[in-house]
Amino acid sequence: MKNIIRTILLTVLIVAVFKGASTGQWSSSITIVIVSGVLLLVTFISAKSSRGSSAYTGSDSTASASSNSSHSYTDCGGDSGGGCD
Repeated sequence: MKNIIRTILLTVLIVAVFKGASTGQWSSSITIVIVSGVLLLVTFISAKSSRGSSAYTGSDSTASASSNSSHSYTDCGGDSGGGCD
């Protein structure tokens, strides 16, 4: 969904810059350039902050799950046949 919004904002930005450059009337398209540029930057900034927090949470839970399973395995003796007492 964000890729669609980014594509639309980028298209609007490019069209507004092209119209302003070709006609020489920047006063009519400068507002569109500013608004679409700011919204495009906001979509990239919000994506980076949400992606960073979810990646940290996922790796943290994976590390604790693997360390718990290996710890209980060594307590029970593993392949030595000692079993759990």
